Amino acid sequence: MEAYQGYTENGKVIPLTDQAIPDGRRAIVTVLEEPAESRLARQKKALLALERGLADCTEPLPPEFDEIIARRVNLARKLDI
Repeated sequence: MEAYQGYTENGKVIPLTDQAIPDGRRAIVTVLEEPAESRLARQKKALLALERGLADCTEPLPPEFDEIIARRVNLARKLDI
């Protein structure tokens, strides 16, 4: 048995990870009564964790870091999300 986490949006289940469920499997969906954290809140939490991690990092980052981060997020200016 495998468990997947997600949230609902407009009556559809949105998974938190890009996980493929094998075809032909029996599935049971359990909807919890607690509200899910919003996408914006998750993104803000992730960016704050990245910012804290970079500030706490005592070793130099490899040159590949700038190339990789440039493809994903723009950290050129600080935003109040």
